[in-house]
Amino acid sequence: MDNGKQDRLAEWQDLALSHADEKLRAPLRDALLLDRRLSRIVLTASEPALGQLKLAWWREELRKVSGGQQNNPPDPLLAALGKSWGGDGDALYLLIDGWEAQLPGDEGAPGDPGALASGRGELFSKLASLAGHAKARMSAKMHGAAWAYADLAQMPDGQGRRALDQGLETASSLPSLPRDLRALAVVGGLSRRALQRGGKPLFGDRFSPFAALRLGIIGS
Repeated sequence: MDNGKQDRLAEWQDLALSHADEKLRAPLRDALLLDRRLSRIVLTASEPALGQLKLAWWREELRKVSGGQQNNPPDPLLAALGKSWGGDGDALYLLIDGWEAQLPGDEGAPGDPGALASGRGELFSKLASLAGHAKARMSAKMHGAAWAYADLAQMPDGQGRRALDQGLETASSLPSLPRDLRALAVVGGLSRRALQRGGKPLFGDRFSPFAALRLGIIGS
C-alpha cells in the first residue's frame, strides 16, 4: 500500500529522538515514522475515499501484527512496529483515527483538529507508560496534543486558524516531564514555540535547532 521509500524522520524528529532513553527510542522512532506515513496518505489523497481505504489497510495490518497473525508483514515499518510495540498498539489505532478525521468531509468541510490532538496525545500517553512513567501519562498527552495543533495550524483557511487557537490554549500550560521523557518534551516544546510564532513550522527558523537543544538539556 505504501512502499516506504521516504521512511526518514524530519530533522527535528531526529533531534528529539537523540534525547530518548533506551526504553523509549524504538517505539518513539517507529511511531514517528508511522505518523509520517499517515500524514502523507491524508495530505496527498486525491479523494477522501481513497485516503480512507489506505488508512483502513494500515489499521487492519497493524491488528494482524499486534495479534501475532502476521509472520511476514508486507511492509518493513509494520515489522518494526510489531517488535517495538508488540500487543500495545491501541494508541496506534487512535493515531490512525485522528488522521482519518482530517480528511475532508461532506462538501469539502475541513477536518477536526481535536481528533488528531486526541490521537497524538494518546500516543504520547502510551509512550510515557512504555518508558515506565505511567504517572506522567496525562502530562505527556498534552505534549502530543500540542504537536498535533502545531502541525495543523499550518493548514489553510479555517482549519489552521481553529488549530492555532486550540493549540495556544493547550500550549499555554504545557507541564514538565520526567528526564526519561525528555524526547517528548522536545516535541511539545518545539510545538509550543511554533504555535506562539503564529503557526510556523517546528523547524521554521535558524534558532529552531538551538531551541531543540535547550529543550533536550533542561526540558522547558
